Amino acid sequence: MKILVTGHRGYIGSHLYEKLLSMGCDVVGVDLKDGNDVLHCLPDEQFDYVFHLAALPRVGFSVENPSYTLKQNVFVTSTLLEWSKRNNVKRVVFSSSAAIPGNGHGPTSPYGLHKLMCELECQLYSTLYGLDTVCLRYFNVYSEDQEYGGSYSTAISAWMEMIRRGEKLRLDGDGEQTRDFIHVEDVVLANIFCMEHRLSFKGDWFNIASGKSVSMNHVREYVNKTNKVEWTAAPTREGDILHSEADISKISSLGWFPTISLERGLERCFGDEAKE
Repeated sequence: MKILVTGHRGYIGSHLYEKLLSMGCDVVGVDLKDGNDVLHCLPDEQFDYVFHLAALPRVGFSVENPSYTLKQNVFVTSTLLEWSKRNNVKRVVFSSSAAIPGNGHGPTSPYGLHKLMCELECQLYSTLYGLDTVCLRYFNVYSEDQEYGGSYSTAISAWMEMIRRGEKLRLDGDGEQTRDFIHVEDVVLANIFCMEHRLSFKGDWFNIASGKSVSMNHVREYVNKTNKVEWTAAPTREGDILHSEADISKISSLGWFPTISLERGLERCFGDEAKE
């Protein structure tokens, strides 16, 4: 089984890439970090499956650079879909985002809008060309090895870094904004589940999350219990989603469920296990 992973050196992509290698798959990666742009460096060979994770996933960056983000997210995806059709790929698994529904009424940032445009084109390719595609809307992905300042940097990764530095931890807004956190290992398993699923997806989308929402103040309380820290307040970020909670019943009805609870994940990030 031959598999292409775009963005294989990114946060989620690298975890998926390593997991596929451990499964004995023949995996090829394309990543801008290696100087390989999807627009110009797609291999001239056949693949069974494609995982498309290459993107510029920062909401704030998209607000400041909407046209550049559109090129790297929308046009790159369009190019990959056309290449996949031409090379008879069995299925494309597209990494989408919870930024699409925003606060419940649609995207609140160019990034969310661009992901929606990509989803629509994935659906079109399934309908018009018969290329099977599936779109996975990731919610707040985190893990104990999440890079601070990276494209998928979260408050959790920032707080882990500030604890390591012995610096104050920053809380944006009043802390009552809610998030549906999902561990990166479960995101990887969701991708593989969709690759292996026997039925066609035909461009459908699925929420990849825990299905449970917690406030940032809840996470802060856990940090305070396990670490001696000081806090500093900051204003709410422009374009930020206030409340996020996923309905995962659609993908759970097919057989996928998250395996790492938030309590277990926070223990790995901030508890005794993180200090070993």
